[in-house]
Amino acid sequence: MDIKIGLLVKNRLTLTDVVTASKKLKKGGEVVPKNRGLKELSKESREMLESYQHLFYLLQTNPKYLAKLLFTMPQNNCTKFMESVVLTIYNYGTNSREECLLLRLFENALKEEVQRKVDKVQDISTGSPTVIKIVVGYYRGTQGNQNSLKSLLGPLIEQVMEDSDLNMNIHPLEVYKAWISRTETETGEPSKLPYDVTPEQALKHKEVTDEIENTIKKLVKIIKSFQEKIIGTVDQMPYGIRYMAMCLRKNLKEKFPESSEEEILKAVGNLLYYRYMNPVITAPDSFEVIDLAAGSNMNNVQRRNLGSIAKILQHAASFKIFDSDASHITFRYLASLNSFIKTAYIKFMEFFDAASTITDIDEHFNMDEFSDVTMLNKPMIFISPSEISNTHQLLLDHQKQVTDTDEDPMNEVLASLGPVPEDEQMLGDKSTEFGLVLTNKWELNMSDESNIQAMFSKTKYLIVDLLKIQRGETFAAILHTPANTQQQELYKAIHSRRLAAENEKTSEEEKNSKMALFDPNDTSIEKLKEHILKNLHIWSNTNWLLQQKTTKKY
Repeated sequence: MDIKIGLLVKNRLTLTDVVTASKKLKKGGEVVPKNRGLKELSKESREMLESYQHLFYLLQTNPKYLAKLLFTMPQNNCTKFMESVVLTIYNYGTNSREECLLLRLFENALKEEVQRKVDKVQDISTGSPTVIKIVVGYYRGTQGNQNSLKSLLGPLIEQVMEDSDLNMNIHPLEVYKAWISRTETETGEPSKLPYDVTPEQALKHKEVTDEIENTIKKLVKIIKSFQEKIIGTVDQMPYGIRYMAMCLRKNLKEKFPESSEEEILKAVGNLLYYRYMNPVITAPDSFEVIDLAAGSNMNNVQRRNLGSIAKILQHAASFKIFDSDASHITFRYLASLNSFIKTAYIKFMEFFDAASTITDIDEHFNMDEFSDVTMLNKPMIFISPSEISNTHQLLLDHQKQVTDTDEDPMNEVLASLGPVPEDEQMLGDKSTEFGLVLTNKWELNMSDESNIQAMFSKTKYLIVDLLKIQRGETFAAILHTPANTQQQELYKAIHSRRLAAENEKTSEEEKNSKMALFDPNDTSIEKLKEHILKNLHIWSNTNWLLQQKTTKKY
């Protein structure tokens, strides 16, 4: 069935198409068109397909590989690879499982970028971090997250746009010329005042200074309403963008322990406000957070008003005050906003702190390392042969950089695939997407009772091992109580003796059996406990033990 689903080639064929084609083959022996028949696959093609199913499952569920690959591959290709192939591997986070896994990738990739590329905390604000750019684009562009921004900022933006009398222009010359124009319209006579003046000359007129001061008051009032809305709806922000803010905060703290909390929160604010929200305020029509009538566009006054609001909010978020001695006279007027900016900055810092403090990802998505074991349907991605071969080649080119040890599972998968196949060996056109079912190479077949029984025997063996080394009032207490140094050393000695005995086996079948009672991967008591817990979790989602008890086999 995995092979059938994996061959849904050409326009993402449905399983019905494959079943129909199979029935035709059985009834009349008709030839199924190219790329649609399952019988066209040779043994080698099937093995290649299965190996790619294993490869992309490993990439999807273990984020360290792609995270490392992104920063070992040529950086001019990084963003394109991230936006196309990587998001494809996670189906753009269309369900909770894939969103969780994608978020795990973002988390690992951000950690890699901070460790490799960020030399000081300020680099987050002054540079253009690749992962942050991708994260912001994803959480601002997907439909559900777009709706979040629309409900958060849309009503206030529309209110500003609908106020036809609102004009946030405080440039003295422009205010002066607009005042003259209004006077001439009202009186029907040309003004006796000169049209071309300096900003200083324009400010000598009370009408100009009064209008600028009133505009600044209006601006402050509107900005307050925006800030109150933003900081008051922290719980309505997408979980993913908040989680990445928490990861950024944690990574910066770890790399720059001498930096102040305020400095780090400013960097968090650069992500949450400047990169995520600010562009939506300045260009709401580009992010579909407002409803414009067909054929209508925003006018220049609307854009200037929203730009002025966004600018002052950004000054408040980053605590950038205006210089009262600036050569530009407009900035000297804006210096009157400094007291407001200081107050707003404190509120923003509290908001950034709250927004970057959130529940752990496993708790939010209710997922753990055992979740895939109990899935009824295996995950599927839609990917083209060219994307597959490009990813395969990149992994081969940077294999040493993305794998931790010679025993890394990725090495085994890449070895089974060999070199990247020629174009004619790939299924379908290079650009044609097909459904690839992802499978775990090391997954136990839970429909095979012999496997379940072997696992049961193995787990009893593991539990006995644990009880020999560590004691407690209950088995649950033992599982959740850390082992001391003496217990760890005792287990290490036992493990070493058994590993030596395992290496002396002569039968290849004995060596390769994944259900052998001894598992060389259980190198510590913690790993031994994880192994036991994983098996118990699998049983909790099957009725095998109940069946054994009912039939008196248990």
